[in-house]
Amino acid sequence: MWVPAHPLLEIPLAGDSQAAGPFAGTSRGFRFYYSLIVAAGVLLAARVFPQARVLPWGALLWWLGFSVASDLSPIHLPRSRAYITVSSALDYAAIAVFGPVLAAMISTVSTLVTSLVTRRRAAPHKVLFNVCLFIITILGAGLAFRLAGGRPTTEIRELVLPMAACGVTYFLINTFGVSLIVALSQGGSPWRIWQRTYLWTTITHLVGFVPLGAIIAVIYLHIGIPGVGLFLVTLMLARYSFKLYTDMREVHFNTVRALTSAIDASDPYTRGHSERVTYYAVAIARAMRLSERRIQAIEYAGFLHDMGKIGIHHDILTKPGALTEDEWVSMRSHPEIGARIVSDLDFLRGAREVVLYHHERYDGRGYPEGLAGEQIPLEARIAKVADAFDAMMSNRPYRASLGLERAIEELELGRGTEFDPTVVDAFVKLVRNKDIEFTEGSSPADNGRLDDAPSVAPEGSDGASGR
Repeated sequence: MWVPAHPLLEIPLAGDSQAAGPFAGTSRGFRFYYSLIVAAGVLLAARVFPQARVLPWGALLWWLGFSVASDLSPIHLPRSRAYITVSSALDYAAIAVFGPVLAAMISTVSTLVTSLVTRRRAAPHKVLFNVCLFIITILGAGLAFRLAGGRPTTEIRELVLPMAACGVTYFLINTFGVSLIVALSQGGSPWRIWQRTYLWTTITHLVGFVPLGAIIAVIYLHIGIPGVGLFLVTLMLARYSFKLYTDMREVHFNTVRALTSAIDASDPYTRGHSERVTYYAVAIARAMRLSERRIQAIEYAGFLHDMGKIGIHHDILTKPGALTEDEWVSMRSHPEIGARIVSDLDFLRGAREVVLYHHERYDGRGYPEGLAGEQIPLEARIAKVADAFDAMMSNRPYRASLGLERAIEELELGRGTEFDPTVVDAFVKLVRNKDIEFTEGSSPADNGRLDDAPSVAPEGSDGASGR
């Protein structure tokens, strides 16, 4: 079961205060959508649950036990409040052998039991939304199963198309239902939230859990409940496999953060810089509607764009005055050093070009290769604007922060020369619309010698080509 980890379960609302009421501080759109899902779920349950045909209670109770057991071992998705369980496979099988109504009833009871056991303090309005969304999800998936010709059968080949239709419908209703309420609660695009949280799980869900559901249905019709109980071992192995996959993604991100800490240790003046550059770059990429795959590469590259500075002598990094020609040669080698480092990690290959080219200029006067215009990867052009903005907004060893208006003015002066005009326009729009947060005048202990302050630095210290 793909548990809806929406704000009603995981994200604090003003309504978490009992005195304030369950929906205090929420938007009208949020309240409308919540009410719509709850009303639809309650009305559907009132309409179809009384019509359910009673099957042997023993089989239903055993199936409910299996579902609860699966729900009690959720897998938290990395860097998200969302989580999943493998009981979606049991939902598919229940739809195939018992019908969608009984499957929805089992899911309802399982959700209530799980909420009581694992989230005893869960507010009733949160649990109610969960239950209603699952009722809608399972009844919708059951309808798709029937329309695709699905029926109880022991022939696995006859279940392929109906179960595929069931799985796709289930996945889309549930995950988009969650993504929409997150967007209404937190702001942002439901599509973007869905991409970040669920897109990468699509293949695992459709290729893994949907076929498992079909196999469980066939086993039940052949052997009965004992066969399903034995097959739960396989289901738990599938859960373990997916858990390893999610853990690997978390390890990747933690590895990037650890590498960022290494940069901070080599140059304490840049502490906090990589995090801010990443934040700005990701915001620009989303505003320009890049895919989440490219955004992830930008995120990794934002953290690691100065990775090569660990190969630069500390005296050069911290020198407050002008650099000599030899020191400039050394400083300008850091993109290539960083690119070589990240190239050794397969999951960072998408970030390599950003690390290598984030000091290239739009007019071709940058380094290390003197690329110009569209020759420079878009991700690197985005990182350059983010890097420059944070440099200008930070205190330096030789000057104070320029302030927001002056920083924006310098970006606009550099349109078409230092910076990609489209990227500058996207970022300036974000700033003017107050769609991003930023810091100004941070202390040198947090920032210091950064790389891309355009033409405002003293002659010979950190000019147009940057460090």
